[in-house]
Amino acid sequence: MAVAPLLAPTPRDGLGRALLALDARPKLAFALLVGIVLWQLPLLILFLLTLLGGASCRALGGFTRANRTLWRMAFLFVLVWSGLKCGLDIWAGADLLTGLGTGAELGVRLTTLVLLGFTLTLSTSAHRLGLGLAWYLRPILGSQAWKTALALSLMIHFLPLALAAVGGLRQGLAMRWPECPWRARLRLIPLALLRVLSQTTWTQTLAVAARNLDHPEAWQPKRKVRLGEWAVTLTPILALGVALFAFH
Repeated sequence: MAVAPLLAPTPRDGLGRALLALDARPKLAFALLVGIVLWQLPLLILFLLTLLGGASCRALGGFTRANRTLWRMAFLFVLVWSGLKCGLDIWAGADLLTGLGTGAELGVRLTTLVLLGFTLTLSTSAHRLGLGLAWYLRPILGSQAWKTALALSLMIHFLPLALAAVGGLRQGLAMRWPECPWRARLRLIPLALLRVLSQTTWTQTLAVAARNLDHPEAWQPKRKVRLGEWAVTLTPILALGVALFAFH
């Protein structure tokens, strides 16, 4: 069963091409450090990061029809957690405006996190992310670091495939059985998804073996990270740290 590609980068300008060319190791460091300080940053800095994440996703061609399902799920994720935060604060005794404010603030933080996560996934293939992770884990796990990197790469690769398969199954069921009751959908779609993913698992196993990715040598970086690449990613982190210190 053919599925539409999700999170396939199609760079629109120089920013998109630069993000694609950037090594995965500085990008992983940026994502980790931003994820740590994100919950402490003031809203003004958050808005700037949100704009940066949105511009990066656009430069990488992330806002395409094929990715509509992912963006819809991300919107629902942010909406649900923001609503829960608002409702729980009001239930705990906060007034309506305060509850709406805290819910909106959580929504902005989650939106920033989602946009930066999509930027990382769009700009870095699953294999390159695995290479970067293996490089960071090698001092801790030694010769076993490549296994964790392979597992991460397969997980990142399978998530878009699973979502695309669900979309294809829903569309096919709507065309072949428009009057299908929701109870039957709940039964048929998971069963069909398991069948599709089992076939995909076999295909991916062959692909891993054909590319010799089941050996530690395949998870050795091909080059060193350039000093400019570290500077591009770590300079904004230092600026965020200064801003966080200044606002506190």
